[in-house]
Amino acid sequence: MPFEQAFKFSAVLLSAVAFVGLFLARGIPAWLAMVTTALMLLTLMQTTGWPVRLRIKPSLSASSALWNGLLISAFLLFLVDVSVLSQELLPAGVHFLVILLGIKLVTLHERRDYRQLYAICLMAILASAALTTEVWYISIFLLYLLAAVWTLLLYNLTGKASPSLAAPASSPQLVPPASRRITSRFFWLTNGIALSTFMLTLMIFFLLPRISVGILQKSRGEGLKTTGFSEQVDLGMIGSVKEDPQIVMRVELPDQPTSGKSRLYLRGLAFDHYNGRSWSSGSRNRRSLGLSADGTFAVRSGGSRAPLSEPLRQDILLEALDTSVLFAAPFAEYVSGEFIGMQVDGMAGLHLTYPSSSRIRYSVISRERQIMTDEQVAPELDYSSSVRDRYLQLPEASDQVAELAHHVTDRAATPYEKISAVLRHLSSNYHYSLDADTTTSSRPIDDFLFTRKTGYCEHYATAMVLMLRSIGIPARLVTGFLATEWNDFGGYYTVRQRDAHAWVEVYYPHSGWITMDPTPAGALTPPSMWDTFRRLGESFRLHWDRVFIRYSARDQLAVVQSIREGGDSARDVLSQWTTAFGVAASQLMHELGTRARAANPIIFWLVAVLPGLGLACLILVIRDQWRYRRSPDRPLARKQQQIVQHYKKMLKIAARRGINTRPSMTPTEFTQVVGREWTEAESTVAGLTALYCRGRFSSSSLSGEELTQAVDQINALRRLVRTTRQ
Repeated sequence: MPFEQAFKFSAVLLSAVAFVGLFLARGIPAWLAMVTTALMLLTLMQTTGWPVRLRIKPSLSASSALWNGLLISAFLLFLVDVSVLSQELLPAGVHFLVILLGIKLVTLHERRDYRQLYAICLMAILASAALTTEVWYISIFLLYLLAAVWTLLLYNLTGKASPSLAAPASSPQLVPPASRRITSRFFWLTNGIALSTFMLTLMIFFLLPRISVGILQKSRGEGLKTTGFSEQVDLGMIGSVKEDPQIVMRVELPDQPTSGKSRLYLRGLAFDHYNGRSWSSGSRNRRSLGLSADGTFAVRSGGSRAPLSEPLRQDILLEALDTSVLFAAPFAEYVSGEFIGMQVDGMAGLHLTYPSSSRIRYSVISRERQIMTDEQVAPELDYSSSVRDRYLQLPEASDQVAELAHHVTDRAATPYEKISAVLRHLSSNYHYSLDADTTTSSRPIDDFLFTRKTGYCEHYATAMVLMLRSIGIPARLVTGFLATEWNDFGGYYTVRQRDAHAWVEVYYPHSGWITMDPTPAGALTPPSMWDTFRRLGESFRLHWDRVFIRYSARDQLAVVQSIREGGDSARDVLSQWTTAFGVAASQLMHELGTRARAANPIIFWLVAVLPGLGLACLILVIRDQWRYRRSPDRPLARKQQQIVQHYKKMLKIAARRGINTRPSMTPTEFTQVVGREWTEAESTVAGLTALYCRGRFSSSSLSGEELTQAVDQINALRRLVRTTRQ
């Protein structure tokens, strides 16, 4: 590809990479993306030589009046966008950049237009970095880096190749004129510069930790829709997200790095009031949690009489949601994270002070209560009046549910046995199905228990709470997520929207709230090969967020400390090995010298002197070779061999024509003989001989085009031989 064409093509390529970065970051509306794509394709077709013309005349598109008019119009659109449409600086600025990019592609004529285009592309790639933290950005950045190096080099080289700036013909040129084509040497040199630039970028990345403030940061984000985590939950709402595979969070268990639990409940909100169709909370008063010196929030203090499970630590990476709820395994005792405040409601639900606009990372230590032995065998349990008033509420017209509850538990002697009976009844006599749509029913639980007998988690959990309350046992409904997808590559749970779940918490006077789940476990399908690759990619995304996006000054100090400790350790080990080797070598030489001196003094001196002489000779040889390699007069082996082979082929072709050379004949004399006996080939042989003499005996190197010319001359001689024979 000629230099001028490559220069224009690289500018379009740079624009395309910057535009794709903004498009993948979802910063461009569909109509603007389509218009810009069309303009970019037209510009690309013009660059590659396709007979395509824009409707704008070249003289008009190159005029400053058109450019100024379009620029003023784009700025007015930006003002309308930032004040009325987007009402934010970053989205409006992105739209303004894309409009400028399209305008500049249409008016791309002079070299200053290219400089302006480069500046627009740089701002676009910075804006896409502010819009996203996804893994795909690294590929866009690398493509932009490569295209930028090519573009800037070609911009400077094509400028220097103009007639006014061109060097004299006799002076050596580093780069061929613009009419020449891109060579392999130039290709690899440019890519090497791009690689060096990338290494410099990595160094800057290490020296400058990321920060979460600035003019190009999003002021608010679009959170994922988390149906079921609001002040009220309509029955059937969780079922509407059961097919959504979008990731909500990733949960690591640092104390169990190799394998997780088969099921991990991540508690969100609890609800105590049911009106026959939806759940709500009678009171959602929150209290602020105190922050300790080490940045940890204490959710609740100890003192419970119930035995507790072993502490379970969870490191959670939560995506930006449209709720302030924080999720954790029941029941959270300590929470730490990069947020300034936390709150807890009256039913142990965790809340931020406001929904986060970006993904957050936090750690939780949870301990679940176990049922005390005396409450398992107690024939009756004594509940306080406050618990009875709040957690025994029933909707009107629930007589059928109460009759079913008494029928199921009529043979149970203790409250614990009654709870177990209700749990077994729901798990064994009803079928789990997402097709059970009861959102239009006036009595959805009655339809589930007595008519359809199919449903999903909300139906099971609501039915169990109502049946337990009907027989005087306090219970409440809890919503959250049930994590079952364990990622072996990253050692964490992947929690998706479809993992939204509802279960039951039953109250014991001394043991507290105990988790119960009447929903039958679904059949787990074995992971396919595609799932394996998907989990590998998700693991890489988690490490991307941890190492690149969340890289802070604390992480920088940790890396420096690790390198320092590793360097000290390596230096100590190397010192120990060097000392041990030196002592052993000294002892060995001393012993050999003693034996040689005792045996024969001449042999001793030979053994002592010969290694020194050999080392000196080796140094002299290496020095001579180094001089030879550094000398400008050294032969250019590869290209020299190529031209020698071409000359030998020419001699063979001439021999078939009956013209043979003698050992004493010089190349010039051979050319004269060809001129007398084979007139048609004189000019071809003379040209090839000149290339041979310059490449074989001169210090200058033959170019790739000259070697190609030699091949063409060989082919021409072969055609002459065939023509003569005919």
